[in-house]
Amino acid sequence: MARGRVDNINQPRVVVVQPVSEPENGEDDDSEMVKEEGKLKAGLNDCCRFLYNSDEGTVMGRNGSSWAKIGGFYLIFYSFLAGFFAINLFVMLQTLDPDVPTIVGRTNKPQVAIDEYGSMLLNFGDEDIWNAAITAKNETKTRYDSLIIEEIDGNITKKIFRWTSDVDVECQDVEKYPFGSDSGCFYLGMNRIYNYDPVDGLADGTRFFFDCEFDIGKTGKGDMSGNITSFEVLPSPSTADFSMYYPWTSVATDGYQPLFSVKVTIDRKALKALPKDERPEKAFITCLPYTGIDRASAVQLPESRFARLTVHYPWKLDDVE
Repeated sequence: MARGRVDNINQPRVVVVQPVSEPENGEDDDSEMVKEEGKLKAGLNDCCRFLYNSDEGTVMGRNGSSWAKIGGFYLIFYSFLAGFFAINLFVMLQTLDPDVPTIVGRTNKPQVAIDEYGSMLLNFGDEDIWNAAITAKNETKTRYDSLIIEEIDGNITKKIFRWTSDVDVECQDVEKYPFGSDSGCFYLGMNRIYNYDPVDGLADGTRFFFDCEFDIGKTGKGDMSGNITSFEVLPSPSTADFSMYYPWTSVATDGYQPLFSVKVTIDRKALKALPKDERPEKAFITCLPYTGIDRASAVQLPESRFARLTVHYPWKLDDVE
């Protein structure tokens, strides 16, 4: 039987492996950097070409005619919107009365208020604070004195509060009591409420006035004895009547709100007579609006809020005999 021929079946095979040459260090990094720089330059060129193409004469892909059309469209569009808004605003403003506040009677409640923040305190022991209060009171006085009231047909139909004629003479001069005095004055009034009349619907002869009393204060340390501090409400609650200044509608026609004064006097000798550890530091006075024919039967104005006055006692009493 014939056999297939197998040549060199037992001879070993030789595989020749060619070495692959390694690139020198840094060649790959350099080529990558070149590629990145090329991409960046190409991107910048494309961006510049988009912004302005000198070959086609376009700016951001549009020629002059295209820009004129889109500019004209937006000019007309936004002009229409502005005109529409202006017409609506004009129509809405016609529904408002310039002499009537937007909110009337809902949030405004009667409250005794101090006109200037700096005049809320009488500090008999600190000259800087005392002088700051005098400055604040002078600003209030100047505002009242410089007010010009509109006249209707040449006449002022309502009583207007004037500082020089209506503030009590004891407190009319705000510099009457310099630092070191035993007395000082507060000036208070009621907040402005449009068309508000405190005696509306009440019996004829009902007065509107203010009255005050000592208060223990938030911390409960207010001097309530009355031996060191005394005060006087001016004009007197027994005779005062501020209803003539109401109803109030505007500063232009009715002036500023009427003010009343509280003259405070301290007794330095009585304070010094107390042991140092028993001396009170301050006294508080609260003031409220009232209506009534006489002081004894007066009632607090409904929903009214008080103002609290603070009197700081002097702490240097060595010169008091």
